[in-house]
Amino acid sequence: MKNADIRVRFTRKALQDSLLALMKEKSILDITVKEICGTAGISRPTFYTYYKDQYDLLRQIEEQTLIEAEKIIFSPINTAGKSGGLEAAVILQGLLQYIADNSNSIQVLLSENGNSGFQKKFFRRGAGNIRRLTEAAGVASQDKAARYGFVFMIGGMLTLVQEWLKNGMDAPVPEMVKVLIRFTREALGERGLH
Repeated sequence: MKNADIRVRFTRKALQDSLLALMKEKSILDITVKEICGTAGISRPTFYTYYKDQYDLLRQIEEQTLIEAEKIIFSPINTAGKSGGLEAAVILQGLLQYIADNSNSIQVLLSENGNSGFQKKFFRRGAGNIRRLTEAAGVASQDKAARYGFVFMIGGMLTLVQEWLKNGMDAPVPEMVKVLIRFTREALGERGLH
């Protein structure tokens, strides 16, 4: 049974890696199951054992990425809520470090060839946690400017991180955190982040 589990994990990983490698060059709309299988060296019947189509494969990669991101990046929020607070820089540091450390998946998912719905969801979760921090710091959720500031912040973060990835992460993570904090403060007002 153990060998079967290892084989299943290996097959799924090979198919996921194949799709992500193809997505470095083109959109999911231009990728076929045949291409994925050819790149992975796995038969089409085996592919269909695990996935309905290339979109199902991508959706499962995205879901797993969100689950891992929740564990790795956003779990400090729950701890900080109990103990007294957490700076937004810590969240952004975790988010950017996670992106930097997972170049074979998340960088592709956040690229121009990735699913924009996933990208928005990924950053919306991070922004939701930052919103909780700013509300604790006194920015009311009913504040219309703050609400629009968050919308602006999410779009801006996504675009900035995409550009950073496109440029081969040419700035270190701590520098990017400072840039994001500065721009976010400007979007939300000085009292928005600490």
